[in-house]
Amino acid sequence: MTKWTGMWVVAMALAGCGNPADSDTVSPPASGQGFQLKVPEFVVNPGEEIQACYFFAVPGNAGDDVWVNRYEVAQPDGSHHMNIFRIGTIKNLSGKPGESVINGECFKSPNWSDWPLVVNSQQNANTDWTLPDGVGARFKAGEVLMLQTHWVNATTQKTNGHAKVAANFWTLKTPPANEMGTMFTTNQNIQICPGDQGRSFTKTCGPKTDQPLHIIAANGHFHSRGTDFQMFTTDPQGAVGGMFYESHVWDDPPMMRTEKGQNEIAMIPAGGGVQWKCTFDFPTETGACGAGMNPDGTPNCCYTFGPKVETNEHCNAFVYYWPKSANDTDVNCF
Repeated sequence: MTKWTGMWVVAMALAGCGNPADSDTVSPPASGQGFQLKVPEFVVNPGEEIQACYFFAVPGNAGDDVWVNRYEVAQPDGSHHMNIFRIGTIKNLSGKPGESVINGECFKSPNWSDWPLVVNSQQNANTDWTLPDGVGARFKAGEVLMLQTHWVNATTQKTNGHAKVAANFWTLKTPPANEMGTMFTTNQNIQICPGDQGRSFTKTCGPKTDQPLHIIAANGHFHSRGTDFQMFTTDPQGAVGGMFYESHVWDDPPMMRTEKGQNEIAMIPAGGGVQWKCTFDFPTETGACGAGMNPDGTPNCCYTFGPKVETNEHCNAFVYYWPKSANDTDVNCF
């Protein structure tokens, strides 16, 4: 496991101070208004694919509640994704605040299979999202977060070679009425082989709570073979309701979220969940080859679930909702 250490600590600006904002970064919140997680700039050379996991502590007096109602994330064009997680069960990936793990275990998704999602941002999309009135994400001062940033400078995706991330957490002085929950879901039973056209895979996941849930944001994620990503609500019996999200774009998928004055973009019935469907094409004339293997160990050029953009595929859904009750946990489906 490769670790780098350095001064990528949480930034808390003095009132009226901060670095000038540009297309790649944002100024940290003023004192008392929030905090910033910032990844130092690093180089992604031609042909490289880098996934880096950085560890930070939420500032404040240990154990105090810290409520957040706005996320602001900025990164240069060419990022593949940025995910922030709360630390859950430690397997082979860990770090103290101020440390990072580059590639290696940072590429292996089982390491964060029960780490609750905080917020995500994809590809060329900068994010500035204020939660609905009366809704906030609750953290504990001192808890450790992991910011994961993925960059590709190869064939299917290119970057300008300079990677960095800044993420602002804007805080509330008064606890809101409702706590936000999150769902991070993956379908790892996918295989797209040469000649496949319109090959689809579907999976369902849900909090199974005894109250209706308000979905306030959602986005999907797959690699360059992906052609259509759809999400639907389901009832307690698994019956599919209305579609609330669709994207045909792999390299800059939209994040659907509530606008000012909205309470939700869709409702999950009490005891229900979310179904997501990923559709892929793999024309043989492209000459591409995935990392799939036959049972006898010979390569078959199929794309199976995995982290590498060039040789693997994904079918991941990110969903944000309220209310999260005191007895609920954030949802992970792997």
